Order: sequence, then structure tokens, then C-alpha cells
Amino acid sequence: MLKYPRTRHLPDSPGIGDDRAQPDLSWLDGELVVTEKLDGGNLTFTRDAIYGPGPGDDTQPWDRPAKALWAMTAHRIPDDWRVCGESMWARRSIAYSDLPGVFIVFGIWDETNTLLGWDDTVDWARRLELPVVPVLYRGGSLSEARSAWAARCSRSSSEGYVVRAAGRIPADEFEVKVLAWVHARRPRVPRGDTFAVNEFA
Repeated sequence: MLKYPRTRHLPDSPGIGDDRAQPDLSWLDGELVVTEKLDGGNLTFTRDAIYGPGPGDDTQPWDRPAKALWAMTAHRIPDDWRVCGESMWARRSIAYSDLPGVFIVFGIWDETNTLLGWDDTVDWARRLELPVVPVLYRGGSLSEARSAWAARCSRSSSEGYVVRAAGRIPADEFEVKVLAWVHARRPRVPRGDTFAVNEFA
């Protein structure tokens, strides 16, 4: 089991906080995939386990629906692969409606600790019958990517976006080739067994 690597931020991301910005944007002349950053909780599914942001991080009461989904899905995950996504049952700072599922995939790692290319990610998510995060833009322009988020989302309805290289990304290139833009408001994580829930399609 491996921890999901911390995503660095675009230099102008208002929500950097304690995270780090990535000044090296030289790779942005290739094909980009820009997805919405959902306001959920990071979970990892493997064939043998489910865990939070890192190994040993217990799931929370609001992750029970995602845990039940993992129990039905785990046998189809290849050995030593990791399916990473957002647990969306509990409402945090953004109230969502018509979500496609309680666990939404944003990345899949294979046995070589390589993040699959986006097309393979979508293909494997379909095989596992899991939804993927919404794609806002695909192309070669960061400015067009920013415009795509602004055209479809707002600060009240979206936490931000993630820019990644469309192809496969080895673990040692992750901090350069997967970057986030998040607005300044930080999520309020629910506590205890009583919490508001999002709405699902």
C-alpha cells in the first residue's frame, strides 16, 4: 500500500495554504486533461484494502457507502494496482446535486507505481463500473483550460480544477505533471456520525 502523493499547485492557486506550488510549467506544451477537483475525501481502493490518504489512515463514518462499494468492486482490481478517488457521501463546504456515485475516480496506479494515462483511466473505471471526475478541457492550452473551468463552474459550486498530462505519469514525475488550482476556501470536514449528505443521480 502506498500513500497518494501530495498534489502541488499552480503558482497562482489561491488555496495553496500549507501545500507547495510547482514553478516548473515547461511540460505544459503537451496534451493536457483538466478535471474538476471535487470537495470530497481521498480514498484508495486496492484488491485487498481500502484506506484514506495514506496506509493506516482509517476510513470515517461518512465513508461507509464507499466502503460497501469497495467490497463489491475489489475482486476486479488487478494485484498491486491502486484506484484513487473522492468519497462524496458527506457534504463538506460545497453542496453537490446529481453526483454519479459515492466514490468518484480521479486516478489509477498500476503495479509499476505509474499513474495510468487518462484514456486508460477511463477505460479501467468503466470495467470497474466506477464514475470518473468530470473532464472540463482536453487540449494544449492552459489559458483555455482556465477558461473552461470558469465557464462551467463557480467558486460556490466547485473547489477548483486539476491539470495533468494526458499520458502515463511515473511516480517520480507526479509533482511536476499533476497540478491543482484551488480557491481559498478550505473544506469543513464533518465530524461524528451526524452529517449532511450530497445528492446523487
